Amino acid sequence: MRFAQLIGSRSLEILPGPDPEARPGQAVVEIDYCGIGGSDRSAWVAGEAASPAWFGHEWTGRIVQLAHDMPDRFVGQRVVAAVGPSCGQCRPCAFGAPANCQRVLEQIVGLDPLAASHGGFATHTVADARRLAPVGEAIDSRDAVLTEPAAVAAHAIRRSGFMLGDVVVVLGTGTIGLLTAELARIGGAAAVVSVDHASARRELACDLGADAAFAGVNDGLTAWLNDHTSGLGADVVFVCVDAAEAIAGGLGLVRPGGVIVAVGVGNQIENLSVTALLRREADFRVSLGYKIDDVRRVQTLMGADQLRVRPLLQPVDVALDQLAAALNNENQSSGPPKVVVRTSA
Repeated sequence: MRFAQLIGSRSLEILPGPDPEARPGQAVVEIDYCGIGGSDRSAWVAGEAASPAWFGHEWTGRIVQLAHDMPDRFVGQRVVAAVGPSCGQCRPCAFGAPANCQRVLEQIVGLDPLAASHGGFATHTVADARRLAPVGEAIDSRDAVLTEPAAVAAHAIRRSGFMLGDVVVVLGTGTIGLLTAELARIGGAAAVVSVDHASARRELACDLGADAAFAGVNDGLTAWLNDHTSGLGADVVFVCVDAAEAIAGGLGLVRPGGVIVAVGVGNQIENLSVTALLRREADFRVSLGYKIDDVRRVQTLMGADQLRVRPLLQPVDVALDQLAAALNNENQSSGPPKVVVRTSA
């Protein structure tokens, strides 16, 4: 097998390794594709990730081996990296809060006891078999790399308290932002507005169902919201971009009693103005990760072609040996946001 390993800021090696063997509770997966996410680019710049297994976590492949304590009927099953059900044993689970299961969070960031020693930029990996979600027959293997980002977006929608008929603003048209906007439209939003400086991404957002798109939090956006909300503002604002001014800008768009949600691990919430929240009696919420039911929901939508993910994928795959060059290419705003690494031969 071969796998990528960070060795410093903007530096990695593609290393050979022995074929992995499944320990009790594990599965060995031959990886077909792995998407490059925002956290991967952050790890590339920093020279380290939250865990070795976190560097390349949007992967999909096929089970080639299961531990001896598991039935082998699942060998050959196409799967995607996801999370398992709540463990029932950690402190949050023991206190009746399985939605905040510590083991699930550990699986998301690759810190669980059965995690691999490297991420999904590899030909093979091992994982806790409980966190592998089957890929439905109607979903293309390449499209399946967006299962995890779509689940993150779905979790943010659920965390927001979004309701039928809401007016939604999404700041950022990266992968998570585009999927959040698309899911809000599918979920019955009265209107969805995307905000990004990149014109190509704004066009893509509208192609995927956004009613309007603006280059920033500007007078045009404010006027549009005033016209469509009787001057109240958006019911929900999702901040899906890592920019210091994004949360402050979002606070100026939300209606009194509305909700603003910071999505993902990169938001700089030190710029949050409590005074602005108080004036509107607005709620500020954060959304990190996803749950297994988020995965199931987005896979249902993907399989029914209601959640269109293929337009978010760059049309040409990157080979594993080209990973460093792909991570160095920071000018991704002119096309689809998701770079896909084909790890298999």
